[in-house]
Amino acid sequence: MKTYIKNTFLIGAMAVGLVACNENSWNDHLDGFVGGPHFDDVKSMDYTLTATDYQNLAKNSKNVAKAEAANVEADLKAVGNLGYFTPNIAPADYIPAFLSDPNFEYFTLAEGSSINVTYKIAKDLPEEMIGMNAAAEYTVTKEDYQQAYGSDTDYAESFSPLAPASSSLPRILNNNFSGAEAGEYVVVKYNNSETSPVFSSTPAADFELSDVLKDAVVGDEVKVNGVVTAVCSRGFIISDKSASMLVYFASYDNAYSVGETVELTGKVSAFNNGLQIDGPNAVIKKVGTDSGYTYPEAKVYSGADLDAAIQVSENFTAVFCRVNGKVSISGNYYNLEVDGATTAQGSFYMLTDEQKAMLEDGKEYAIYGYFISVSKSGGAPKFFNIVMTNAEGLTNASSKVSPKVVAIPSTASTALYTYNGSAWAQVSDVTVLQPADYIQMGLNGTVMTSEQASQLLPTFLAKSYPYAQAETTKRVLYETANGFCSVEYTFNGTDWENTITDGGVISETNQFVYKEGGWVMDPSVTLELPAGKNKPTSTWFYQAVVDWVNANIPDASSYVDSYGTAEYYSGCSAYQGNVNINAAYATLRGNAMYDGMTDEEMVAAMKLRFETETAPGALSNLYPNMAPIGDYEPTVTITFTAWTTGGANKVYTIIFKCVAKGTFEFVSCTWNDPEA
Repeated sequence: MKTYIKNTFLIGAMAVGLVACNENSWNDHLDGFVGGPHFDDVKSMDYTLTATDYQNLAKNSKNVAKAEAANVEADLKAVGNLGYFTPNIAPADYIPAFLSDPNFEYFTLAEGSSINVTYKIAKDLPEEMIGMNAAAEYTVTKEDYQQAYGSDTDYAESFSPLAPASSSLPRILNNNFSGAEAGEYVVVKYNNSETSPVFSSTPAADFELSDVLKDAVVGDEVKVNGVVTAVCSRGFIISDKSASMLVYFASYDNAYSVGETVELTGKVSAFNNGLQIDGPNAVIKKVGTDSGYTYPEAKVYSGADLDAAIQVSENFTAVFCRVNGKVSISGNYYNLEVDGATTAQGSFYMLTDEQKAMLEDGKEYAIYGYFISVSKSGGAPKFFNIVMTNAEGLTNASSKVSPKVVAIPSTASTALYTYNGSAWAQVSDVTVLQPADYIQMGLNGTVMTSEQASQLLPTFLAKSYPYAQAETTKRVLYETANGFCSVEYTFNGTDWENTITDGGVISETNQFVYKEGGWVMDPSVTLELPAGKNKPTSTWFYQAVVDWVNANIPDASSYVDSYGTAEYYSGCSAYQGNVNINAAYATLRGNAMYDGMTDEEMVAAMKLRFETETAPGALSNLYPNMAPIGDYEPTVTITFTAWTTGGANKVYTIIFKCVAKGTFEFVSCTWNDPEA
């Protein structure tokens, strides 16, 4: 069942002053910000915060300092990811600095300007979701894997049944986040395998690596005893004592894994100067595994080296190498931009989905793998083709690597962990998007925008939970360009709906004015209550009215419907999203108070109650901290729809003023205006 917000939205911390000076003196009591350019551009305008605005607001240095001082920096970061405010990050406190930020389109506005800012705000966002949105990120390192396996020689750069992530990650996080506080979250990225590595050679007793590949030429029939040392989506690299070579398949079924030992008989050919073996016509027999095989020292290629390498004119065997560069992803094309290269460009050869998930567009890596061939562009050599074995971020890549072969296929994985005050534990009730999930959704890399999330996540959940029952709720954590974002979806029996956004976030408009010293919020509020079902702002307000009637009117059961979403005292319906002043509606409950009244008298009674009782009562609960500032009495202006006698829907505007803290009085309503 969708839960509607019935509680209070906090306007923010506003100092209440009792001193009356000039007509604008109330602003002097508000908590503003000093600074910003002083131009001559004075305007009054309306503005709605965008997703980018929330991100920039969360990064604003003054806002960051304010949040750190209040120990709510995680909440501020969450606002940037979510695109709406939360109780600990009040618009009154954090919008002013943003309005003077050069990232704001109209930051040059001068003193005397005013902006009606429309923003989104949530009251009941679960505390744990705020924490997830501010989660730190940690990528498991080679040293972590070595500790997991208890050896700096016999290890795999992947967790496995022999060294499971569940037993290793709490210790790793404890070592790297020693100052963590209860409730903190970390997203961990690592490799995982369902197969354990074997740290002793287990080929057949009479198996010995051959020494033939270094001398092979096109047309030779070779018999190779070798180890699979790399894989791609078109085959694998086989290595013997002397050299390495691609075993090529036009259509490959991932039948061979790194570390497996094989006996192979096949014919040598060449493509783009790279020697290779014809896989479909080869005879290949798996013999065992050999985790003891060690890669040769990687040949390091600079940009100039790449330029020279692509000019090769003779066929060559695969070269184990290291190339530093920036990954560039365009559709299915994964390339490597290398500093100093004038004509050459690194190109990833036929990556698997798991390998694609290891790479992010625009990020710099140390790429390890096999240089296997050179392909052309416009008839000229250009692409330095690499079958990748590993990718390390340049911040932690070593300059010389001779790792042992990982004798297990692994998958890039992501998990969410939280600290309970004494230990780290995996969060099991949150669906964390995996690198492979982003690929299946057709995305490059492992990030998505909020717009992409709203489009793709309902389909993802439908496929992931095909047998979900109605009212099933799932929280999903995905990565954005600015961090992580948690969302909550509920299955309504047909579709997955974003529960928090649709049911718990409303739009609110407040005026911000540029006074001497900076921007401050005028605490007056403007609300738009659209008619219709499932309109978050309307549901929120009208449900507050119904709750007030239930709590304050004698014999309330005579006025409130059996669902608790509509009342007949002043005609408010959270379900319909309107004020129903249709006389026929008022008598549906058979309440004796309406006995003897004419239709006109019933309508007048409901209008008066809405003006002087139910709406002011609801506002007292919704805005308990709103208060006059000196002589200034802030207002709440509400535009709403009323269903009138005769069945017509009409739009009206009603205004209330705040005469004391949390106390509101009726000012005017357009339904009292003379008919035109």
